[in-house]
Amino acid sequence: MELNETAPQESHHPIRLSGFLGGVFLTQLVDSALHLAQPLLLAKLSGSLGGAAFFSAFDTGIHMLGTYIGGWPTEKFGARRVLMVTTFLRAVALAGIPISMLCGFLSLWWAMGCYTLEALIRGFVDTSVHTIPLELARHRADQLDRINSRYELTFDIGGVAGPLILGGLMVWGGKIVPHIMIPVGFVLSSVAYFFIPEKTGGKSVGAVHHSRGGSWTGIKYILTRRPLLITCIGLMSFNIYPLRKLLSAFFAKGLLHKSASVGQIGASFALGGVVGALIYAVTKHHNSGAKWVALGAIGTFILAIGWLPANLWVMTVVVFLFAVANVCARLTLTKKRQELTPLEHAGGVTSASQFGVNAVSVVIKAIVGVAFSAGLGAFGAFALVGGILAAMGAGQFVLSRHMPKLHQQQS
Repeated sequence: MELNETAPQESHHPIRLSGFLGGVFLTQLVDSALHLAQPLLLAKLSGSLGGAAFFSAFDTGIHMLGTYIGGWPTEKFGARRVLMVTTFLRAVALAGIPISMLCGFLSLWWAMGCYTLEALIRGFVDTSVHTIPLELARHRADQLDRINSRYELTFDIGGVAGPLILGGLMVWGGKIVPHIMIPVGFVLSSVAYFFIPEKTGGKSVGAVHHSRGGSWTGIKYILTRRPLLITCIGLMSFNIYPLRKLLSAFFAKGLLHKSASVGQIGASFALGGVVGALIYAVTKHHNSGAKWVALGAIGTFILAIGWLPANLWVMTVVVFLFAVANVCARLTLTKKRQELTPLEHAGGVTSASQFGVNAVSVVIKAIVGVAFSAGLGAFGAFALVGGILAAMGAGQFVLSRHMPKLHQQQS
């Protein structure tokens, strides 16, 4: 395929990833804490789990807008620069939470304002951080696998530590300490991203002629390439992982009535991601990836019914198994998207794909909000969510049957 011929041949040295992975680890460390602290704070300020879920859907909608807008600056200025600046701006936006706590003017509207601004900026981060691997690896399959698997491994290791640290800080450090540590962590992340290499294979990352068309050009490109379109739709269907913050918080508070348990469930999500990334990293990936996608579908079904015993340890195992399967499926589809994306459309295609991925998250989170606000009770709400997850799992099985055809078209 012609896309693979564009990979630079002048250098086969491994790409230096310490700055990128260090920034990802620090970001995820505080991001996972943020994703659990946010719904708990909003539920307390609003007095409603349903209200917190609705805001989470709105938050993701704003994040989705940010990913769409972020395509153009990522192509114009380069993913590295955008990632550094916007990660620092996330810290600035979230500093408003602890400042308002210290000064005594924290309110629901102020908190929602800070989180809304942060969500918009996070969209730019999302587009740029997912463009970095393609800019660094340039369609070299071995390097894409190396960067993607190490990114996911680092991402989930941070996700394991983040909820546990949050739980400890909630118990021993007081209510304000977690909200102070979150913006500090993002400042450190932006410093780490400074050390992402600017050159690959002797050529500047910015030397590639970008289309400058941004997300709209990316959308048009995706719609005219059937293998890429189906791959992006597949990634959308597997974007259940962001539900970890709502499912963890609502299961702990709504079914177990123990908010402190949120750390254990959230950490299990991330630990499963670590194991999934390790499994993916040590296996070969020369076939269509259909088995990985089918495994991901099984994980979705497990999550759909795993809440039924309303037991902390059962749920801990369930979310672990789901995360293992989900990560393997997402890594498979992410690599295929990267291989099918020309370098000149890297920012636009990535932002358009992430826009669709986040759109699914908005819809699911809105449904969670409806479920918890409709008087169904915690069990009824989880039953509704479980039914939707089961339907998504069925669609993922259908996708797995189409993967061999996509592989043939790609070849």
